[in-house]
Amino acid sequence: MTSDENFYLYLIALFAAGAASGFAGGLFGLGGGILRVPILLYLFSAFAVTSDHIFHLAAGTSLAVAIPTCLGSVLRQRKEGNLDWEILKVWLPALLAGVLGGLLLSRVSSGSTLRWVFIGFLVFQAAYVLLPNRPKLATELPKRALLSVVSAAIGLVSVLLGLSGGMLTTPALMAFGQSIHRAVAVSSVGGLALSGVAAAGMVINGLNVEGLPAYSWGYVDLPAVMVMTPVVIVASGLGARASNRLAPRALEVIFGLFLVGLAIDMVFQVSG
Repeated sequence: MTSDENFYLYLIALFAAGAASGFAGGLFGLGGGILRVPILLYLFSAFAVTSDHIFHLAAGTSLAVAIPTCLGSVLRQRKEGNLDWEILKVWLPALLAGVLGGLLLSRVSSGSTLRWVFIGFLVFQAAYVLLPNRPKLATELPKRALLSVVSAAIGLVSVLLGLSGGMLTTPALMAFGQSIHRAVAVSSVGGLALSGVAAAGMVINGLNVEGLPAYSWGYVDLPAVMVMTPVVIVASGLGARASNRLAPRALEVIFGLFLVGLAIDMVFQVSG
């Protein structure tokens, strides 16, 4: 197979990956990064990306794809009047501080280490989703200092794993007694800020690194971003419509079991 044929096959695979992660993200009500990163790991491995850089490239690319999807969410939340700027004034500075910490930690972390961290997150998220009665930590938001610590931790972990932060922000705020609408609104603004700054940081971290694809910009694969972004946006809308036909608890159980299967598969990949 020629290099041109390989590249066209790569673009087709990216289209399919965008459709799958977008639909699943809409179906399960999440940004899609938790599904997009494993799919990109498969693709980059299949198309001969140097193994030491595969996770970093998948994370950076996933964050870049998240920018326009998060922007769309912010615009919807603004139109519906759900944005709470009092929370955001505390949340955003701490979140971005965590992002910078995550970028520095990512720079010195091996791809293998980050894979294990991602697997641990999958297991944690699956356990959380499968719990029939999720615990609430409080009925109101904590003091400014503790809220800042929570936000910074979310920023740091999200950057390491290539997530826009929604999968951590929404449940964290709901655990502190916030409504789903307020939590999602804060998550959308935080996700936009996080993914924009983190994607730029991943570009910088990957500059002059050898073994990356020819069309990558640092740790962001440009063909993947250009092909996947519009597909993810369309497919996520279709997934959201499909989710309305399933009972909420059934959807949670399906998602939780899916995450368990994904974690097991990634363990075999790392161990093999």
